[in-house]
This record gives sequence, structure tokens and C-alpha cells, in this order.
Amino acid sequence: MSINNIKKSCKITDHILQKCINNIKNFKTEKEIYDFLIKETKLYGCKLAFKPIVASGKNSAEMHHKASNIRLKKGFLVLDFGVKYKGYCSDMTRTLYLGKPSKKEVKFYYLVLKAQEEVIKELKHSIRCFELDGVARSVFGKYAKYFKHGLGHGVGKRIHQSPSLNPWNRRKIKKGVVLTIEPGLYFKNKFGIRIEDTILLKDKPVILTKTRKDLIIVQ
Repeated sequence: MSINNIKKSCKITDHILQKCINNIKNFKTEKEIYDFLIKETKLYGCKLAFKPIVASGKNSAEMHHKASNIRLKKGFLVLDFGVKYKGYCSDMTRTLYLGKPSKKEVKFYYLVLKAQEEVIKELKHSIRCFELDGVARSVFGKYAKYFKHGLGHGVGKRIHQSPSLNPWNRRKIKKGVVLTIEPGLYFKNKFGIRIEDTILLKDKPVILTKTRKDLIIVQ
């Protein structure tokens, strides 16, 4: 595995997503954002690591929403994106807010962020996959039932590879692995929030995707 190529892939993903966020007011539909991410990926001489997820308003509650030509809706906007550089992938998700969020929506956003931060604190070699998943669910407490997918996955030449961070995997995480940590909450027909980074586990976790994670509010 080429860690340097993964780092470069993450750096390019950061640059493109940051450019997207900086220009978010110029986009009218999910599809326009989707097309922008594809165009920028090609300009960097890269390929997509996977089809980007661009989901606004109620669509953000769909974990694998397909970008549409419908106008961007007020509410959370989930952007899940990664490129492939020299055969190596990256993966990052950021959730913005279009309009003015309620106190409850802000609370849920920072609950997801806290879950991610607590998991990253506990990430060390020899910890088992299901134990990390349990950290996130413990932070979510009574809302854990709205966390409906795996906590993360390995990243390399494939976007999804071992280890799979889920409640059933008893494998220990090894030093040197690159993986994602991506907790999320999804309330059907209301909204969804996901925050994801690509991380290299050395003696301690090294976060390779750097785009800011405080809630960006676009009014």
C-alpha cells in the first residue's frame, strides 16, 4: 500500500470539496454540485473513488441518495466525496446547513461530531472493530437506533476493504491501516447528518482529510 498516494488523494479531495463549499451559493441543484465534483476530479487528473453523494433537505435522510435536478432544499446538505489518485482512494463526508437551523438540528449535528471525535480518541491498534462501533453508539445513547450503517471501513486501492467497523466484527485493528470513521444519524423524511474522515493509524490516529468540521451554515 502506498500511504503517500493515499495522502495525496486525501489532499486533492480536501481541495475540491473546500472549493465546492466556498462556492456553494452558486449551485441551484444537487446535480450541479455532483457535476462540479466530477469536473474538478478530472481537472486534477484523478478518477472518482465512488459516485459522490449530494443530498439536501429530506434527501439527506437517504444514506445513498442519488443527486437530482430538483432545487436544493433548505436544511442539511450531505456531501460524500473522494477521488482516486494513482490507484489509491480517499473518502470524506461533510454536512452543511442551508438556511437557519433550529437548536435541535444544531444539537444533533454536534452529537454526530462528538461521536466521531470520541471514536477517533479510542482508535488504537489492538482495539476490536465492534468496540469502536460501541463507542459511537454509546455517545448517541437513545438515538443510536438512528445510526443505520457501519462506523467505517478500510481504504486503499478499493474504497471499501477490510476492516469493516460494525457491531459484529471481532477483528482487532492493526497498526498501519487506513480507514474511515463515519458516524451518522438518519431521521426518515426529515434529515440526515454524516461526518467522515480518512484516517491513518500509526502510534495514534492521523486524520488525513482536513476540511473543517464545525457546522457551516449557508444563509
